[in-house]
Amino acid sequence: MSFIVSAAAAAALASTGTLTAVPDELSRQAAALLLVGAPGDAAVPGGPFEKLVCGLKVGGLVLFDRDTGGRARPRNIRSRSQLTRFTRDLQELARRCGAPPLLLAADVEGGVVNRLAPLAGLEDLPSAAELGRGSPERARAAGRRIGEAMAETGLNWDLAPVVDLALDPDSPAIGRWKRAFSDDPAVVARQARAFAEGLYDAGVLSCLKHFPGHGSSRDDSHKGAVDVTETARPDLELAPYRILIEADVADCVMLGHLYNANLDPDDIATVSSAVITGLLREDLGFDGLVLTDDLQMGAVSASYTLEDAAVRAVGAGADMLILSNVQGSRRASPAGRVVAALVSAVRSGRLPRRRLVEANLRIQHFKSRLRGVDPDEPEEDP
Repeated sequence: MSFIVSAAAAAALASTGTLTAVPDELSRQAAALLLVGAPGDAAVPGGPFEKLVCGLKVGGLVLFDRDTGGRARPRNIRSRSQLTRFTRDLQELARRCGAPPLLLAADVEGGVVNRLAPLAGLEDLPSAAELGRGSPERARAAGRRIGEAMAETGLNWDLAPVVDLALDPDSPAIGRWKRAFSDDPAVVARQARAFAEGLYDAGVLSCLKHFPGHGSSRDDSHKGAVDVTETARPDLELAPYRILIEADVADCVMLGHLYNANLDPDDIATVSSAVITGLLREDLGFDGLVLTDDLQMGAVSASYTLEDAAVRAVGAGADMLILSNVQGSRRASPAGRVVAALVSAVRSGRLPRRRLVEANLRIQHFKSRLRGVDPDEPEEDP
């Protein structure tokens, strides 16, 4: 599962010190970094998904059963047959537009976080806390069950498992909702590994979250800034990541919008080179895909504009950015603004071009883990 930059790739990285690429190529490289959400349950002509896939050529889409907040209206996932048809049409749309195969993601942890709830037979999935009290075989079976349902309906990426520790049972983000396997790092690592392996057995990719650890938080990063400086236990919370990275299980790590002055006195983890490049990549040795949590969450918007957060996150070492556009919004996606901001940052010299190249290489490697997918060669335009 490791990511290795070949001699040719290294030469490509070195050659990007001067901007000689045409703007269209640069925009495509920037758009490939986006995992985007939009309303709708079908790929209709002229609709938001056609604009994202054909107009921008984003790297992936994240699907939800309902909007979050407000009236929580139905969004993308309504039934097994509808979802299967929808994802098939999305991949066909990408093929016809000359785009690479799409990453199609959803959050399916089990318990309260279950975007597959509209699918018959998947309404109730065991929570991580419940699985944590059982055997690894049960966690693997749960992952396989979820993975099989996702693969059958055309989803290829589960934004799970959670590897946070249940350090505070009343945490409004993790503990209260039973999203952690345990407060014991060894149990969390063991169950998360089994769950991720179950997903992969079914042909679905996983992502460990929320780095560097959300389990001690007293606040919810969906709503505002989360400071874990006084509550974090990195000696415990980093252990599952270390174990899973060393075991070559981690394909992807998702960043939490967390502030810890002991790790970075200036920035949240999402935009911190000290956390992403220093701690995750150099100290823990992770060389796979780094994904941000949703950049439209309150913990980000409290301190940064969306465009600034995107540029900072990529500059700090993130490879993909989530823009869920899911907070009850039916407005146009901000993805175009983010692509423009990344392109502008590269042209101005604020963001090294090599960061886009590195991120694209990691995304291609990540996609190569999918069965039957050639991540490098899009179909030609019709």
